[in-house]
Amino acid sequence: MSSHPDAASRSNGVPGPSVEARAKRRGRIALGIRAQLLLVLTVFLAIPWLGYEYVKELERFLRDAQERTLAGTAQAVATALHDRVPLFETNPTPLDTLPSERLSEDPTPRAGADADAPGPPEIAQILRGLSRTTARIWVVDRDQHVLARAGTLRHAPPALDAPREGSYLGRFAAWLDREALQPLYARILQQPTEDFSDERSGGSGTFGEDVEGALGGILTIARRPTADGKAVIVSAAHPIWVGDEVKGAVIVEETTNAVLAERNRAFARLFNIVLAALLIGSIALTLYASWLSTRIRRLRDEAEAAIDARGRVRGKLPGSAARDEIGDLSRSFGSALSRLTQYASYQEAMASRLSHELRTPIAVVRSSVDNLALHPLPDEVRVYIARAQEGLGRLASIITRMTEATRLEESLAEADRERFDLARVIIGCVDGYRAAYPGRVFELRVPSGEAPFFGAPDLIAQMLDKLCENAVEFAVADTPIVVALQQDETRYRIAVSNRGPALPETMQGRLFDSMVSVRAGSGDSAPHLGMGLYIVRLIAEFHGGRAIAANRTDGEGVTVSVTLPRVRAVR
Repeated sequence: MSSHPDAASRSNGVPGPSVEARAKRRGRIALGIRAQLLLVLTVFLAIPWLGYEYVKELERFLRDAQERTLAGTAQAVATALHDRVPLFETNPTPLDTLPSERLSEDPTPRAGADADAPGPPEIAQILRGLSRTTARIWVVDRDQHVLARAGTLRHAPPALDAPREGSYLGRFAAWLDREALQPLYARILQQPTEDFSDERSGGSGTFGEDVEGALGGILTIARRPTADGKAVIVSAAHPIWVGDEVKGAVIVEETTNAVLAERNRAFARLFNIVLAALLIGSIALTLYASWLSTRIRRLRDEAEAAIDARGRVRGKLPGSAARDEIGDLSRSFGSALSRLTQYASYQEAMASRLSHELRTPIAVVRSSVDNLALHPLPDEVRVYIARAQEGLGRLASIITRMTEATRLEESLAEADRERFDLARVIIGCVDGYRAAYPGRVFELRVPSGEAPFFGAPDLIAQMLDKLCENAVEFAVADTPIVVALQQDETRYRIAVSNRGPALPETMQGRLFDSMVSVRAGSGDSAPHLGMGLYIVRLIAEFHGGRAIAANRTDGEGVTVSVTLPRVRAVR
């Protein structure tokens, strides 16, 4: 097999593997423009992380604000109770002796102060104005006996907004948020709940370090989880002064549920915007990458269509009017292809010009030598005349072969096609080869019956001449040259096989190119320009076929075959 399969496939008229296939074969992963742009888009995945950090910072800010608010409320209530001696001369009830029915709270918020709360009515009247807040307020004396209490820690969850009538897109967005995004956010973030256990509300709890700090004369802020761990309670305790002595404390408590709810709403709004931006950005980049890839592929297809499998220019490359880099590249390709076309035309016409220009001086030299040979000359002079005549003959043969392929290409465009029996043409040609090469044995293998084909019989005969001429030159003496015709439902296969040297691996894909030969000095005087198999390829392609050269399976020779489509027979 060929050592360069890409070159072999191109030289045989088969398109080479794609860029992606070659990249994979070299062990690399090929990424298209769309994949590369989407890979770049992953950089924007840092936005959700930044958004999450922003929401965490917002939560800290809301917690600080909540603590300041509770501290301000506690200070305001304590200020209203400062220096009121009669308020602390009653007989308060300790927290752990309060009836549970007095201290137990319903899960729904209640307006106003606790009517059954112990203590002076003045304190209850002061707290009544604050009972509509979202906090629970306690007033205790130095012995932590409850003087009054107002408010509740539990609040009814906000009512869900009824779905609004709107556009289909709006309803779809609302459904997506409700059914997909919110459950996802619920798994990521802690959700506030009003179903928690509060040990103080049942009369069995005691105050903690916040009250101890306040009774020590210091405003104290503390956090504690509920007994079941479902919520966190923030408390602010402020001392009540009577003169220079602390007579009690005001405790203001509130859960962090409002902070968590606000944090979750901010997170949902932010991430909805981020996800929408990422989705729109991904779609936009995908569309742009697709448009860009389409333009590049169109440029690739135009460039490949302008040049055939043999590297010949078949047409112009239409330039793009776009004023971007791809448009510049397209116009550059068009300009380069135009210059290559001019140079290729110059090279293709060179053989015809050379043959035309050289024929006249060769004819003059030939006539002069022939006339000189008619005169009586010494034998030693006639030796030089014979050498000159031989050289002129070889030079004339070279010129003839140089122009043969050019004339064939020009004649192919005007060749007439007809329906004929392909087997009969091959049989007739082989009979002629047996007479032309008496020292060679030709074996003919053709199927019985007619082999109808639509084409140019003269060209088929010329193609077979070149195949057999090539086989005769390389075949080992006294070995047969096999000419075979095979057929199936879709094609004919004409094969010429001979015993002899194998094809070099570096030449297998180039044998049918112009001016290519594997002869390494055969010893005969005939010039070889490597045009025979090139002519075979031209005729095969004219009939829609393909020419292939390969070593025989036994490794003792070469088989050159031409495949022709049978569909030509019905034209």
